[in-house]
Amino acid sequence: MRSKRTPEGWVAHIRRESDGITQLIAFPDGAGYAPDDVRGSLIAGCEAAIARLGLAPATRH
Repeated sequence: MRSKRTPEGWVAHIRRESDGITQLIAFPDGAGYAPDDVRGSLIAGCEAAIARLGLAPATRH
């Protein structure tokens, strides 16, 4: 995953290793955004977005 900050929120590019397909996900600052915990806000936003992609569950090797 590659993400970047924009003035309105975050944009993330999530690439599946299995086939190289990239999903672009953007989420604005809003409910759940905490300016004093930018990292936590980004993680929470990514987790919420990924849950909606319908991809296979992640595995650990």
